[in-house]
Amino acid sequence: MPIWISVSYCLLACLYIWIAGSVEIAVGAVMKILPLLLLLGWFCTSKFDQPLANAGESETAKHQVKSAGTVIIALGFSMLGDVILAVDGKNWFVFGLGAFLLSHIAYIVALRPFQRLPAAKLVLLLACYAGFAAVVLGLMAANLGSMLLPVSVYIAVILLMSLSTWHSKGSNPWLVVGGLLFICSDAAIGLNRFYTAIPFSGVFIMLTYYAAQYSLLRGFKLMRRPMTARFA
Repeated sequence: MPIWISVSYCLLACLYIWIAGSVEIAVGAVMKILPLLLLLGWFCTSKFDQPLANAGESETAKHQVKSAGTVIIALGFSMLGDVILAVDGKNWFVFGLGAFLLSHIAYIVALRPFQRLPAAKLVLLLACYAGFAAVVLGLMAANLGSMLLPVSVYIAVILLMSLSTWHSKGSNPWLVVGGLLFICSDAAIGLNRFYTAIPFSGVFIMLTYYAAQYSLLRGFKLMRRPMTARFA
């Protein structure tokens, strides 16, 4: 990724975080998705790496080219969710939740094909993810009311998306970090809304969210490279 793309992305993200809540709703909604539009433009116009000689890697690379459209759809649903929550995050929260749910499902599809993980690693991952989900849901449960089911489904799907970054045959550090950052961002949203007010939660939520999307798209572009080059 060209350095100017990364710098521009960071500047646009920080600009939105700085002005959020101090501008008109329509302006705020546009500013919120500008970093993602830049990321989308880079993803659509930049070339994928050349397939590797290794048959397994080459197969994953070919699938990644075919799944590029799914990644674009995923980012599109994320931007839809961003706009919905920027316009009326209180009354339209469930619709924003639905948009991001579809985004995570699309990311899961784009991460195919999957591979088996060593049993010990899989057990450890499942224990960590399940434990985290149990703690977060347990803290929020008393205040969820009718939102208990949709929020539970959403938590299950985002955890599955993050877990899929480990299982993907094209797994790389960018994808794994992106999935984990998305969990951090959404957990902060849930806890701040349904458990207790968190100081500077808005800044933390948006910083981790923008970092998650950045990491995921870089990860999808780098799925073809050997592990030694995947943080390049």
